Parts: sequence; C-alpha cells; structure tokens
Amino acid sequence: MRGEYERFHDLAWRAVQTGPKNDSTLMYLLARAQVLSGRPHDALVMLKRLADMGVATDAASDPDFERTRALPGWPEVAAATADVGKATPPPRAAAARGGRGAATAGPRTPAAAPNATAVPPVAGVFPLEAVASNEAVRFSTGQFLAAGLAYDAVSRRFVIGDGLGRKLIVVGDGADHADVLVRGESAGFNDVIALAIDELRGNLWVVGASVTSGESALHRLQLVSGRSLKSYGSAPSVGSTQLVDLAVQVSGDVIALDSFGNRLLRLPSAGSEMIPALSLKVSGARSVAARNDNLIFIAHDAGIARVDLRSGAVTALSVPKGFDLGRFDTIRAHGDVLIGLQTTPAGSRQLVRLTLNPAGRAVTKGTVIDPQVAEIGGHVSVSITGNELYYLATDGADAGAPSSNREVPFVVRHLTLR
Repeated sequence: MRGEYERFHDLAWRAVQTGPKNDSTLMYLLARAQVLSGRPHDALVMLKRLADMGVATDAASDPDFERTRALPGWPEVAAATADVGKATPPPRAAAARGGRGAATAGPRTPAAAPNATAVPPVAGVFPLEAVASNEAVRFSTGQFLAAGLAYDAVSRRFVIGDGLGRKLIVVGDGADHADVLVRGESAGFNDVIALAIDELRGNLWVVGASVTSGESALHRLQLVSGRSLKSYGSAPSVGSTQLVDLAVQVSGDVIALDSFGNRLLRLPSAGSEMIPALSLKVSGARSVAARNDNLIFIAHDAGIARVDLRSGAVTALSVPKGFDLGRFDTIRAHGDVLIGLQTTPAGSRQLVRLTLNPAGRAVTKGTVIDPQVAEIGGHVSVSITGNELYYLATDGADAGAPSSNREVPFVVRHLTLR
C-alpha cells in the first residue's frame, strides 16, 4: 500500500525460496510483486507456470496485472489459465494480494505507479541527436519472451534467449526464421535470465534460474553446437543468490550480478564455483557491464555506479546538470561508451549512448539512439560485438498483441559505434 514495490518483490522472492516448494499461493504472490515492481514479463512466466501446474488465477481481471496483459505473450497464457479455471479455483486472493484484499481500506494502487510516484516529471532527459540505426536481420518465430541477445561474428548468427520457452534460439545473417539451439531441459539452465559470448574462447555463457526452487547458476555451453559443457553454482558460504546479469572479462573470468545479496560474484576462468567479488551499497541493482578486468559499471535504482574491483570503491557516475541516469534496465560497455536501455519519466523506453571521460568517472555526453524502442515482453535485449551494437525489437508494423497460433515478426537493429 505504501508503493514500496521493489521491497515487496524482494520479500516475495524470499518467501518462494524459503516456503514450501511449488506453493501456488506464494508463486502468485511473487507474480503480483513482479508486475508491480516493473517486471511484467517475469510475471507472465510465473502465471504460465501456475497454469502448467493446473492452478487458476484471477490475473485476467485483476487491475494489478494490466501491464502483463499488454504483453504479446499474454493471449497464450490467458487461454491456458482460462482452461484451468474451468475446473480449479484460483489461489486465495487475499493472501496472494499480500493483505490488499477486500478488507483493506483505501483504493488499489495501479500497476503503473512505481515510475509515476518515484520519478519527478523531468522533460528532456538527454539532448536528441541524429543517430540512425539500420535493420540487421528480420525474422519470424512463435511466442517468446526475450532474455538476452548476443552475436557470434564467426558463425554470423544471433543467439537469443527465450524466457517463456526456456530455450536458446539462433537466427543466421540473411535468414528469415529462428531455429532452436538448445532447450533448458537438456542444458540444465531452467529459466533463461541473461546470456553473453566469450569471443576469445568460443564459449556461450547463460544465467539460469528456477523461480520455483530458488536456484541460480552459470552455465557454459559450446557456442557452435549449444552443447552443455559445465554448470557452476556458488560456494557454500555464498548462500542464496538471484543472478540477474553477467559480464565476461578479457581474462576469461565471469562477473555475475546477484540482486538478492546485492553483490558481485566472480567465477574465475579456472574455477569450479562462484565466489564473492564485492558487496554493493546500492539499491535495486539490475545490470552489469565490464569495461575491462578492473572497471565495472552497475545500473541500479538511483543511477549508474562505477566499481573499481581492485580498490573496492563504488562511486556514482558524475553527470552534467540536467542529465538523468535513473531507470536504466540494461547497460553494456564499449571503450569509453556505455549503451543503456532507459525508461523515461513518461514511461517510454529509449536506447541511450553515454560517453564517459577517460577515467570512466563522469558522463560527458548523452545521445538517444532510439527514442522509442519496441519491447518484447517488456524486455529489450542489447549486445555489443566488436564495434557493432545490436538490439532486438518487435516489428513496428506488426507490434499488436499477436495470437498464439501464428508466427510473429521481429527485427534486430544495428549501429556501428565509433
């Protein structure tokens, strides 16, 4: 009721981790927390899991799930939920609402409130500049939720994570369709959260997590075939984790962002488990980008932090007056540049290029690459390979809610970074 949706999400996630396995009431509680905290595509995945378990919900009519119902994948989940609902009552509504049931006084808070209440209405976040991207490839595939994008320059194909189908798909240069590279059941990565390519070693890294069990791990796959090579959990002393992003360093080490422990974990190139790298004194860390083996950037609720792994210093990036570094969901690094996906105060999503000073301590310039990026399930996947930037979006000409029985067009856009 206080609108502390991020805290609601953290507590709901912890309840699922520590409560009975596959408890439908706790899972529905988490779905509500996910959509209210700005994670509508995660809520969609959870609702699909509940439907697959034979559990009905009232998400089709509940105002809290309005943003989830606007996603392209909703019709399929709605149909599955409706079929279940004919025979099964939904989870206890009052418990799933975390105490916000009919006995609670006061009006219900709309799902769009997190940004509206926490962000002042500042216009002109960045100065617009003519930076044109072009179409790299256009393809069609069935319903899916984007969970990461990477480009393999050797095989000349895109690797895309599918959070709804729990699989990785590939699209070759010049192809008009997607093929399945590997499914989570065979590779062991459960839910696809993020992915990255180690170009020097030919490895494909996947962050996998299971919402129902609370397990979170790194998985190394052979890039060419998608064959699972090894999975890496955390050291016993680390405890529970919720990995949300990763960055591959030149050394071969992998840095993973753990939002549950508010820290960075490191998987050494010759190691067998993730170990603590650095505790973060930020709130709502959601994306990590590596400039080199020492300098890391973290996107969090209040902005973007610069992290020196050698000294352990975590400091906020300095910005010129009028610049807003809040609400970045994804960031990636390229030399003295950060590329990030940002939600504006008006609620649209824009792709932004931030130019940093040589020390990486301050933003000297901000440019909007794409002022309104079409979303896929509430998530936009961004990748940098060499000097090339790629991002995945729905085809603007056919961005309406698709039916579950037809192919949906998507496009990967491209920009050369200089």
